[in-house]
Amino acid sequence: MAIIVHSILKGTVLSYNMIERPFDAITLNDIKALVTYARSEGPTLDFKEAFPAADHKGVRDFLADVTAFANTDGGDIIIGVREDKNGVAADIVGIDRSGLDEALRRVEDQLRACVDPRVSNFQVCEIACDNDRVVLVMRVASSMIAPHRVAFNGTSRFFRRANRGNYEMSTTELRQAFAASTDLPARIRDLHHKAVAMSKGENMPFCIRPGPAAILTVAPVSVLRNVRDIAVTREEAVLPPRYTGSGGMRVGLNGTIVYSPIDTENGSVRSCSINHRLGYVDFAWSIGQTGKDGRKFVWPDALVSELKGIVPFTISRLRKYEIEGPWIAMLTLTGVKESRLTAGDGWVSEAAWQDTAYLGEIVDNAITPEALKPFTSGFWRLFGEDRVPESSL
Repeated sequence: MAIIVHSILKGTVLSYNMIERPFDAITLNDIKALVTYARSEGPTLDFKEAFPAADHKGVRDFLADVTAFANTDGGDIIIGVREDKNGVAADIVGIDRSGLDEALRRVEDQLRACVDPRVSNFQVCEIACDNDRVVLVMRVASSMIAPHRVAFNGTSRFFRRANRGNYEMSTTELRQAFAASTDLPARIRDLHHKAVAMSKGENMPFCIRPGPAAILTVAPVSVLRNVRDIAVTREEAVLPPRYTGSGGMRVGLNGTIVYSPIDTENGSVRSCSINHRLGYVDFAWSIGQTGKDGRKFVWPDALVSELKGIVPFTISRLRKYEIEGPWIAMLTLTGVKESRLTAGDGWVSEAAWQDTAYLGEIVDNAITPEALKPFTSGFWRLFGEDRVPESSL
């Protein structure tokens, strides 16, 4: 497991419990705001005045901190911030930069050797202070493969985070954690399967227009672990792909629905989004059409270009509700059997023989356009093309 280190010098800020900022955009102003607004340690935030010591207690406590966050909801460990007796950020003291590279390598070795299974989503951000020292932000993501065990100095212990500290998990909590880890991937996929059913009109006031369509779900990995009830306003709702602004919005039991104009003949729409109060978003939209001769066509840009924009934007919007990654995106194409890709100069692909195709899931800390390549590759293979055009990457 490699530790990712970013050097950051300046910028702007808004802080909550866990620093509410994409990890590679954290700045010194974010750290100063912890003191200015008297932020307290909590379930997703921990302050340390000095770098974890290399002695027995230092290693044990550090491994407990990291695994406790991974086994719960994730969090930020801020090194170089002194707290008061109530756990409130009191002063930015920073740490000496000399010897830091070696100390980080030691931490990496400890996480590799003493944590099972390994904590894969662990990043370190180095921020220069005004006093020629640095502050470190260690971000630990909530894990899909929890619980993580600390095996150190002949002991084997599991930790969780609660309020301002860690505690050792009970036998009952361990049973629940292992059961949740086994069920979590299937339960998250089930959210997406429900979106596919809704695109066909199940428990919805309309369906997606008949023909080739894409159904996308974007959610935090923690979607089923954290109890959220977000009142998504009409102003904050994420709009669906290929939306022209002439459709409508409805408030439903589970969230806010945005949709393109309804076809009165068959009760269908070209696109829609469902902004769930639980803290995730489903999308469904048409990606092709049926010609007058009955042949079905799919437009590559209707999928690839839309994915590159809508996934990062959705994540940025969800972060406004203090939701953090890692993130998962799931994609299914429906109604594509016998349809062909069509591009410029009259090029046409082979016909797809699958009617419904699940293109899988992508889990990442950010899900950038680059991270979406597996979806693009699967999309082209569905139509018999094993070489993705450069413009579609």
